[in-house]
Amino acid sequence: MRKIELIIAIAVLAVSALAVFDAPPPDIPAMAMADITPAIGPGPTSLFYRGGISAGSGYLRSFNYADFDQLSAWASVPVDKIGRFSAVVGNFAVEELSTETSLSLGYTRSVFSDIHTELDVAVRGGFYSLSFGKSIGGRDLGSGAGFALDMATEAVVYGRTRVAIVAENLTATNMGIEGDIELPRAVSAKVAYSPYTTTDMLFHIRREADVGYCYGVGVSFSPHEIVTFRLGAVTNPDRVTAGIGLKYNIVRFDYALKSHPALPLSHAFGIGIDIER
Repeated sequence: MRKIELIIAIAVLAVSALAVFDAPPPDIPAMAMADITPAIGPGPTSLFYRGGISAGSGYLRSFNYADFDQLSAWASVPVDKIGRFSAVVGNFAVEELSTETSLSLGYTRSVFSDIHTELDVAVRGGFYSLSFGKSIGGRDLGSGAGFALDMATEAVVYGRTRVAIVAENLTATNMGIEGDIELPRAVSAKVAYSPYTTTDMLFHIRREADVGYCYGVGVSFSPHEIVTFRLGAVTNPDRVTAGIGLKYNIVRFDYALKSHPALPLSHAFGIGIDIER
């Protein structure tokens, strides 16, 4: 029986690996907070990150399986009276099968701001490269590349309530000679509320083409300025997420884990710097 279960698990993993650019580059706080779409999440790769200069890297081991390791690196810089510029690089490689590389360049600008309300808009261009390995006979299976455009907006009311929405792959970009390799197209939205300066709560919904709806709730609590605890739950499939963040001076470290109904836990780590404005 155990052998049959192992075969089924490996089969599920193999099928998951065929989804092209199905998972974004790892953002550890976003994963810990109900696996929210990173572009509008609480992490440093968010288009609406409100810190100063930020840079770092992340690592994700999906289902505790080495062949599904993902890496990311990010940097973002605010420029007075101009906006925030950001870049995120992601890499996902299955040995001898395929390599996915993405580069996202974003620009965020405030279009309205008063003492109670702020409205930001953002645009992001994503460059995607997919290369396959060699066949059993040694034949090169080829590669492809594509460009996709994302747009997002976020409103902040009284510094406590944040409402955001992002549309990914507005260009409906596909790759491959016959356009049969589809890049994910999705719309995600969130409502976040901070009842206290040390507590954040959020609800998010995501609708991806041909996949269906995904819902999630998350909460974070910081009992001390150097530590933050995070917890969340998300559907389709049903998962539980959790994590911890540590920050001392300009250095930050984040850890997150994510469950799966049938497969082992996924673990993610991130390290970076935040230099306040």
